[in-house]
Amino acid sequence: MNFVFLCAEAGKGKKLIVEKLEEFGIGFIDVGMGLFVKDESVGGNLRVTTSLPEGRETARARVPFAATDHNDEDDKNIQIADLNCLNAVLAVMRWKKLRGFYVDRKQERFNAYTIASNMLLNEDAVSDAPS
Repeated sequence: MNFVFLCAEAGKGKKLIVEKLEEFGIGFIDVGMGLFVKDESVGGNLRVTTSLPEGRETARARVPFAATDHNDEDDKNIQIADLNCLNAVLAVMRWKKLRGFYVDRKQERFNAYTIASNMLLNEDAVSDAPS
């Protein structure tokens, strides 16, 4: 493997996978989501975190490892194929930017999409070049 897409629940297994990827110098993109239901509507966030050998610290702070005691809505078999798809598309686009397929002026390493506001937040940018 020379690059990995990771989508795993937080816990010891995920931490071990991340540690081994880091040890072997393999870049990866970790995706996740946290959802809730309010007034019978689904809300929450999607997350895309990029970890590369030359910048592990910021990614490490963003990748969740602690297993939670609560059940997110995505654990309850609600129909969220569109959110899974969007999260995957955001991850693949980040990878394609890393490979030079798309222009990548900011080189952000973290994206968070908020459902309620339809907002995409980009942080941990390597470059602050104008777009």
